Amino acid sequence: MLERGKISCAQTVYLLINLVAATSVIFLPAITAQAAQRDSWLAPLLATLPGIYLALVLSILGKKFPGQTIIQYLQTVFGSWPGKIVGLLYVFFFLHTNSYIVREFGELLVTLVMPRTPLMVFHVLLLFLCAWTVRGGLEVLARIMELTVPVIIALYFVTGALNAGDFEFVNLLPFLENGVAPVIKATLDPIGWRGEIILLAMFLPYLARPGAGGRCAILAVISVGVILAADAVTNTAVFGSTVARMTFPTYSLFRQISVANFLERLESLLIAMNVIGMYGKIALFYYAAVLGAAQLANLRDYRPLVLPVGVILAALSIEVAANSQEIVGYIVKGWPPFSFIFEYLIPTVLLAVAVVRGRKKNGN
Repeated sequence: MLERGKISCAQTVYLLINLVAATSVIFLPAITAQAAQRDSWLAPLLATLPGIYLALVLSILGKKFPGQTIIQYLQTVFGSWPGKIVGLLYVFFFLHTNSYIVREFGELLVTLVMPRTPLMVFHVLLLFLCAWTVRGGLEVLARIMELTVPVIIALYFVTGALNAGDFEFVNLLPFLENGVAPVIKATLDPIGWRGEIILLAMFLPYLARPGAGGRCAILAVISVGVILAADAVTNTAVFGSTVARMTFPTYSLFRQISVANFLERLESLLIAMNVIGMYGKIALFYYAAVLGAAQLANLRDYRPLVLPVGVILAALSIEVAANSQEIVGYIVKGWPPFSFIFEYLIPTVLLAVAVVRGRKKNGN
């Protein structure tokens, strides 16, 4: 087994919460508000249902193929070479998605903190830290997230409470003024983000109790739905329809607190929180890509691949987009159909084929 560490259910929950929320809490309020306006808070709640479905599918697959990641049971279900080809596509999916996440991290810091610093400086520094973590194994990352994610979640809810004096609940009414269709449209991106729990299929065998993986994932999906809905409600109640025109609305909430309490640069706390969150998300995608590549190549150790994969990520993160507008455009239009294939379609097909083959085998 390439990974010898074991993680608990609680650590799994924190890993998955951070995996989804680290970037969605930054971009999602504005993206969903563009389609659903004041009803945007419904989108992350509706996206919880597909997330629960995926968690159940991954849990069933994990029980049918114990001790195997999705890269391995792809070959069991589809055959050696077809399975390797689809597995290679998954490694590409992990790398491609992670390159956008790294770029989002760089654009965030360049926009809010150091506008004259080249993007590559931030990318290299973060990827170096992530590479060190990946070499340490899944257990190292899980312990870091177990320590930091509860603090980050608490700080987000404290931010909402401190903004309570600026709430205008009239901004949330009338409810469903434009019907259900805009909300359903706004749900596509949250569904894609929620589907990132597909990474559970890469580390489910390394849980101390793999059979509890589905329950842990469902708890994480529901928690993310609550967090993102609360974030959307807070932004809409404070800023109204202007949320749709903002780039980083959640950061503006911290600036509101800074002005109201005569504190300086309080938003730097939020930036620090998001740096930690995005570090955890990038490291987990990084780990999945390295582990998947090692399993495809039948290596005994994935660590020799950490540096080469890091170099690829650094290069891709610069090439994927010219600016932040292209990144947001990809998230809104390109990301949903691309991600749905790997997050929902292929796992569903895998489960269907495995069930049919199992019945035929029992029938024989």
